[in-house]
Amino acid sequence: MQKILLILFIFIVKTSFSQDLKQSFDFANELFNKKDYAGASITYRRVIYFDKTDNYRKDCYKNIADCLYETQQYEEAADYYELAFFQQKSDSAKAEIIFRKMSCYLILNNFEYAEIELLNLPSNLNIEQTKRKTFYTAILNFSTEKYDLAKAQFLSLVDSSNIESRIKIEQLFDKNEKINRLNPKAARIMSMIIPGLGQFYAGDIKNGTNSIILTVGIATWGIVSAVKSTSPFDILVTAAPWFQRYYMGGYKKAEQITINEKMRRRSKVYNQILDEVAK
Repeated sequence: MQKILLILFIFIVKTSFSQDLKQSFDFANELFNKKDYAGASITYRRVIYFDKTDNYRKDCYKNIADCLYETQQYEEAADYYELAFFQQKSDSAKAEIIFRKMSCYLILNNFEYAEIELLNLPSNLNIEQTKRKTFYTAILNFSTEKYDLAKAQFLSLVDSSNIESRIKIEQLFDKNEKINRLNPKAARIMSMIIPGLGQFYAGDIKNGTNSIILTVGIATWGIVSAVKSTSPFDILVTAAPWFQRYYMGGYKKAEQITINEKMRRRSKVYNQILDEVAK
């Protein structure tokens, strides 16, 4: 009799615990649907901790990763997508996890890891997944400056009847080629020869004008003051560090401004290409 009661007690406890776990999982899903990603993530982690039979673990890993992705914690999200990957049974589900993990790495500019994930994609993708693979490959190639490959891949995603978008993408890649000609080192040398010229070359009129005014102004003040002074050497010694500071700062800044301007223009072109592909 005691043995039967003990078995019955264990069964009731396990059933009650299972129900509590399901309630926690359902509550986590509710939080997720309400976009309370922080609360959902905590609750999913609790479910994983107590889920000894692995009834909910598969979904929890992916959902935690999605929560982290939505809150822009991409590095940790990639780790949880990795855990979720090994919980998937079908190639299609595994591919979906890889796409999400690739997205994390692309956002983090971790192109090497993104490329590894690209190679890990199953070969038997459906039509929609094949298009997504091409899309991510195009993004990866554009990000690693393989523009010819990226151009062909982006164009392959646009319907052949959509002539307007195809022409626009061609034009955007031509524009990107011109952006690529901007040379930060050339800007540096220009500003070493004539202060402010490198900034003008990069299209930054404001900083170019400031560089000219400051550098030429200090040089003029030093020379004029030295001519009028009874101790011209002392004046020149005083003015020299200031001149050197703004002169050197100017040509170094010209190089960085050109780098930033290239990135800004390329980012604009990139977003315009994505807009055309999305049409």
